[in-house]
Amino acid sequence: MRVVRREGMRAIDKRATEGFGIPSLILMENAGRGVAETIEEYFEPEGLSVLCVSGKGNNGGDGFVVARHLANSGAEVEVLLLGKIDELKGDALINAQIAKSMGLAIEEVTNEEAFEGMQGFDVMVDAILGTGVKGKPLGLAARAIQLINESKAFVVSVDLPSGIEADGMLAEPELAVQADLTVTMAYLKPCHLLYPTRLYCGDVWVADIGIPNTVIDSEGELRLMTSEDAAALLPERSPSGNKATFGKVLIVAGSRGMSGAARLAAMAAARAGAGLVYLGFPETMADVFDSSLLETVKRPLADTGDGHLAEGAADEILKMADEVKLLAIGPGLGTHPETVELVKRLFAEWRKPMIVDADGINAIATEPKLLEGKKPPLILTPHPGELARLIGGEAKKIDRKRLDVAEEYAKKWSAVLVLKGAPTIIGCPSETWINPTGNSGLASGGTGDVLTGIIAGLVAQGLALAPAARLGVWLHGAAADIAIEEIGEHSLVAGDLLDYLPDAMLSPFADEDEEIYESD
Repeated sequence: MRVVRREGMRAIDKRATEGFGIPSLILMENAGRGVAETIEEYFEPEGLSVLCVSGKGNNGGDGFVVARHLANSGAEVEVLLLGKIDELKGDALINAQIAKSMGLAIEEVTNEEAFEGMQGFDVMVDAILGTGVKGKPLGLAARAIQLINESKAFVVSVDLPSGIEADGMLAEPELAVQADLTVTMAYLKPCHLLYPTRLYCGDVWVADIGIPNTVIDSEGELRLMTSEDAAALLPERSPSGNKATFGKVLIVAGSRGMSGAARLAAMAAARAGAGLVYLGFPETMADVFDSSLLETVKRPLADTGDGHLAEGAADEILKMADEVKLLAIGPGLGTHPETVELVKRLFAEWRKPMIVDADGINAIATEPKLLEGKKPPLILTPHPGELARLIGGEAKKIDRKRLDVAEEYAKKWSAVLVLKGAPTIIGCPSETWINPTGNSGLASGGTGDVLTGIIAGLVAQGLALAPAARLGVWLHGAAADIAIEEIGEHSLVAGDLLDYLPDAMLSPFADEDEEIYESD
């Protein structure tokens, strides 16, 4: 499912009208009709009282089309235009004139006194500001937004709630429509998926307005990961396969007091389907792992003497390269100086796919230049704080611009960058994916270690790094979503994900109409 930024949508509209010769009036007609038909999925239109609040741009023109179609279906419709009809232009003016010719009640608002009749409607349609608008709403638009939010009506926004920006920015929370339903045109926009703007959208539907699929460029794709994508990516299991068929993975993890991270990662890789999981850990902790991991092959490694991996463990790890498909390193490693040097050496010398997480990322952050020109396929799985240490930024700023940051650094490093959070972004050198699964229960210790293991298990089975990362993130979130149906978000812990991962791996194939985003 494609996701389109503000400028991309503008280019798509232009190409549809100029390159394909589709009249913009037809696109507006399809947009308004799509909104009206979606409202009719929620309400019986006969006798429904509806107020369409229209701005003076094309979004307002969509609002006039919505009003016309709902009126034709039997609804009692009024239009509140923030301005005068003779101030409108192009398609918006044409549709306003059609609505006026039909005899629809149109109130032209030139001052705030005209807002007095805004209460008492069943449904309010927000057609004030569209995808092209940036910055804080002003004047009549700002006051209309406030009154919409104060009403008890069911609020439907056209394309996006007025007051938020298409690319996911929010200038002023008090001046953004809190919609119950948003019907967007042709493609999802980042604002429908990113926080905090996602919280203003309510249910999100996508209306087909007649733009040909060939209009959108195939390069530089931004997409939403869906259950259909997950089903297509899940590795097939050969009935005659063996451990080697499904791949061997080496996980290097753990330190004194952090054995849980290593165990979670190792178990997750096995649960995800890897044929064999090797766990490399500080040798002084052998008793801990021997008593707690049954399915994992243990590889004690050179130790500093206090439960941390020594730099000398690199030779042992590099010797294992021929036995395994990939190396996953980082969960619970700690930041002992020798362990840091171990990670940096492996980062420079390991020649197979590598997944770097947690303290592995913190070790690389001491020498970020190691990322420049890194040749083997690489997945990095930082949260905003870890990425901030890598790039010298601030976690809060990275979180606010997570989509742009993940995209930028995936290209810069020619790596797969999994920026964990809400939502998790999977940045790849040629495309970027937004993951819709998961919940606040994932905001607890150890869940990232499980994610590392899941992705490692998928790579072991033969998936390339980018598909493995986005499938792994989707499964990780889906396991959390399934788990909270029984135990709730407050009580979810990382170990629960291991129990619910099998259900998550089966879920893409279940008959369901539970997709978060539906197509009109």
